[in-house]
Amino acid sequence: MDVLIFSGQSNMQGATEGCPLENEPVEGAWEYKVSSNEFVELKHPVGENLGDWLYAAGGGGGSLVPDFCRAYRKECGKDCIAIHVAKGGSTIGEWLYGTQRYYHAVGKIRAGIAEAKKNHEIEKVYFVWLQGESDAIIGTTQEEYSQRLYALKNSIKKDVGIDKFAMIRVGHFISVVNWNLGITQEEKLAREEGIMRAQDRAEKEDGDFTVLTRICSQLSKDPTCLNPYAAGHYNNESMKKIGEAAGTALGKIRNAEK
Repeated sequence: MDVLIFSGQSNMQGATEGCPLENEPVEGAWEYKVSSNEFVELKHPVGENLGDWLYAAGGGGGSLVPDFCRAYRKECGKDCIAIHVAKGGSTIGEWLYGTQRYYHAVGKIRAGIAEAKKNHEIEKVYFVWLQGESDAIIGTTQEEYSQRLYALKNSIKKDVGIDKFAMIRVGHFISVVNWNLGITQEEKLAREEGIMRAQDRAEKEDGDFTVLTRICSQLSKDPTCLNPYAAGHYNNESMKKIGEAAGTALGKIRNAEK
């Protein structure tokens, strides 16, 4: 049994147009709920609201998690437990060691792993990260984001014992929404690309990191791929594509580590 942790901001939390019509439980995969300390069938919507720290998929809608786990299991054949710890609108700084969000996220992760170990042998633990849009909004530089990304990975590795910090590279956001941030379109793109470069750089410099897919940069620029009711957020069709691409990629990594 493997544990897959899903963390980040709104596009990881789930901010689609509604619950997907196709919503069969994922065979061989379960979701951990810390509020009831139990494993439930993995289907939309994922997550749970824990104060202001962690949120479930918005409005009971879709996310990438079920399709990710389905693709992962298809690729590597391993049953898995999903632990969802995400919050829309959060910057990377709000996830660092010492913050309340980090405390609540790690608490849920540890509880889920401990409960899983009662009946299963846990083989691999992967942390899957989709975040960065809020840092582009506030102007976090590439170097600042890089430093915080390393700090987060190191803390999670120490406190949880992950095998990989796997990133779904962030897409565009501030360059596609109609928000007046007082900066030019070129400056918006530069901010977004700085976050993307920081994530690419981490993969090149540190073997703990891997980028599972870069599909978000393409999808985020296509209006037909976005939720018409929430600017800059992916719709269910895009969530499925992202989940399948990233889950397949992590499954291949898992195969290579057998």
